[in-house]
Amino acid sequence: MGLLSSVLGTNSEATTPTATSTENRYAVLLNAGPSDTPTAGNGFNYALELDTAGYEVQLFLDGEGTKWPAEFGENPDRPFNQEWKRIEDRGLLAGACGYCANAFDVADACEASGIELLSDADEHAPAIAQLADQDYEILTVG
Repeated sequence: MGLLSSVLGTNSEATTPTATSTENRYAVLLNAGPSDTPTAGNGFNYALELDTAGYEVQLFLDGEGTKWPAEFGENPDRPFNQEWKRIEDRGLLAGACGYCANAFDVADACEASGIELLSDADEHAPAIAQLADQDYEILTVG
């Protein structure tokens, strides 16, 4: 056992836990837009990794994150486009905040991409308290 392991009380042989059921649920709120590609890429990868491990996960586009459908539609060679497609294929994309999508003038692009707007132009979404009530652990990225 190494020094760090003994101090932290962890096993020196790291193992990767895998979910055997959906006992843990994760809501990933992606606030990072195309101007912060590395951070947004982390959010895409977190959602995919959790899903691959067997956890229930939903990705919500919030804030500048609502710009991604338009960005990928206009520039399919953009970094993380393959991750975006896997997220869509796996059904991990819960939707986009309608308030934010309207504020950034990308509501039409979201809808054209088949992404549900979770609210109108006057209300913010998702409802964080409701997600917490549904036992989602909330991860904000961006």
